[in-house]
Amino acid sequence: MSQATTKRGGFGGKLAAILAAAGSAIGLGNIWRFPYITSENGGGAFILIYLGCILLLGLPLLIAEFAVGHNSKCNPIDAYAKLRKGWGWLGAMGIVSVFLIMGYYFVISGWTLNYTIASATDSIGSDFGGFFSSFTTATWRPLIYTYLFIIANHFIIVGGVQGGIEKASKVMMPLLFAILIILAIYSLWLPEGREALTNVFTPDFSKVSGSTFLAAMGQAFFTLSVGMGAMLIYGSYFKDGTKIAGTAISVVSLDTLVALIAAVIIFSAGVENENGPQLAFVAMPKVFSTMPLGNIWATLFFLLLGLAALSSTISMHEAVTSYFVEKRGMSRNKGAIIVTVATILLATAASLSLGDWSDFKIAGMNIFSLLDNFTAIVMLPLLGILTAIFVGWLWKSEDMKAELTAQGGVDKATYPVIRFLLRYVCPVLVSVVFVFGIIEFIKNL
Repeated sequence: MSQATTKRGGFGGKLAAILAAAGSAIGLGNIWRFPYITSENGGGAFILIYLGCILLLGLPLLIAEFAVGHNSKCNPIDAYAKLRKGWGWLGAMGIVSVFLIMGYYFVISGWTLNYTIASATDSIGSDFGGFFSSFTTATWRPLIYTYLFIIANHFIIVGGVQGGIEKASKVMMPLLFAILIILAIYSLWLPEGREALTNVFTPDFSKVSGSTFLAAMGQAFFTLSVGMGAMLIYGSYFKDGTKIAGTAISVVSLDTLVALIAAVIIFSAGVENENGPQLAFVAMPKVFSTMPLGNIWATLFFLLLGLAALSSTISMHEAVTSYFVEKRGMSRNKGAIIVTVATILLATAASLSLGDWSDFKIAGMNIFSLLDNFTAIVMLPLLGILTAIFVGWLWKSEDMKAELTAQGGVDKATYPVIRFLLRYVCPVLVSVVFVFGIIEFIKNL
């Protein structure tokens, strides 16, 4: 082992690696997007298609990122350059993409903090849409909560891989699952609970269409945080001998489990036809207000959202911080400060674009929407395609095979299947998501 590798941080064991990587994958989309598209696309029928897409698309790409990181033991830029000379730009694209995502994702994360406090103090009131609108378009209140969330990330990152990320993941992830299970049990006690369980898992193939497969592919791709370097950097922190495929399967399983339980919770509340922020910050508070001890359940729900957001944002922050630490030779503290300050500036612009700066438009979108759409429609799918091509075609086959079969836990008979998926299936499926995303984006301009 080289001296440089020895100096790098790393996760203490398999459980820590799984919890941290699962935390990166489990985000707001599991809770407010998956239930909606499941409802719109045939319930159990969509879930079956989604699981197929996870196996054909999400899992191979996650294995690919873990393998690149674990083999190179580098930040995203150096990782690709080390495995194929001249390909460091692919890692750079990932870092740029994840930084742009942080610009708006931290703003939403700040909203979860505000709503957790407002629910605990029972101060949301009865005008749920008005409360959301007045808060998100205000100048200072959303900024304060956004800054608090960014600073929380900063101190976790400064703590290092084991002292910060791993320690936080070991607290956050069990707490997240505990809250999720409590809410699920309570949901099943509601009059609509058993019906919700039936709606989630009963296939309705009459709702299945071409758009169902497209939605399933998109969810399978976006849910695992692949393509932006976060999983790659976490893979680089895995201990030698870590079973790459086994870890990836564990992460995919936890991510899917959270999405399914969240669907039961949302369906039980009777708001499955809402999507995104409207579901989380308007529809759900309205439902909780009609329940006994509703403010307590609302507080738990928004704490759940906040934990999901925090577990994702620390991986984003780390992906960018690792560049300054390893590529620029800075201390972890200095590198984290640069990322934190830059994120504060970008998040400030994104937050203000919903209120005071709402008149400033680029391609008809405010800064918040531009960051969201550009990364989701252009950057991440493009990075997914390039990652599959890199690992499937450009990484030396013997090196990849050695990484996955010698210590990655993939049986030699399974390796050709993974390679085939990365070479042919993943690029095609992500390209479909990319093309249809661009078409839909153009329609909405």
